[in-house]
Amino acid sequence: MKYSILKLKRNEKHTMRDLEKLRGFLADKYKENTAFHNHLSDGYNYSYPKLQYKLIKNTLSVMGIGEDVTEINKKIFEDIDYLDIDGNLIFDIQKEIEIFEDEIEFTRNKIYEYRFVTPYLPLNEKNFSKYLKREYTLEQAITNNILEVLKGLGIWLEKENKIYVSTDLQITSRDLKNVNMIAFIGTFYTNIKFPDYFSLGKRKSLGYGTFVKVEK
Repeated sequence: MKYSILKLKRNEKHTMRDLEKLRGFLADKYKENTAFHNHLSDGYNYSYPKLQYKLIKNTLSVMGIGEDVTEINKKIFEDIDYLDIDGNLIFDIQKEIEIFEDEIEFTRNKIYEYRFVTPYLPLNEKNFSKYLKREYTLEQAITNNILEVLKGLGIWLEKENKIYVSTDLQITSRDLKNVNMIAFIGTFYTNIKFPDYFSLGKRKSLGYGTFVKVEK
């Protein structure tokens, strides 16, 4: 699987909120390309987002998953000379793009540890109430999220291949569009091997739930 990460480096620090402004800037510039937003001509696009906006060590970044979206990332790299973040024109950017070849893989006998580097948002209104009643666990949430990633990328497991998940997460919170949502930080463990900087949960296209492998 090919994927790419475009970093838009500058001396100033950015926040998670700036990712939404970056998406707005690029979606406006590339209006005709549905990869830049989640809407299709006949409704909302609920598929796993192949273009994701990331905050990587305080650097605004764009991740393109797959051959086609990596080509889009290359085009952004070639086209963009400035950023418009909430009406502020930014010209002092250094662009850097990296292209990777790696796979998401099921393993039978190995467990990987991952750390969320941005808040993880696993709960919607329905499963939030179940979570409070202890009828829905974070392990179930991450398992469902992993299955969503696999399905969205066309990766299918054999019936006998079971996903294992355990967690060591702590509650934090994030105020998104004036809605207070429960978020989690910490680590999780699974027998699925992921490349760094993939995302799980809600608002993953805007960088939430981004994780990296913990190297031993």
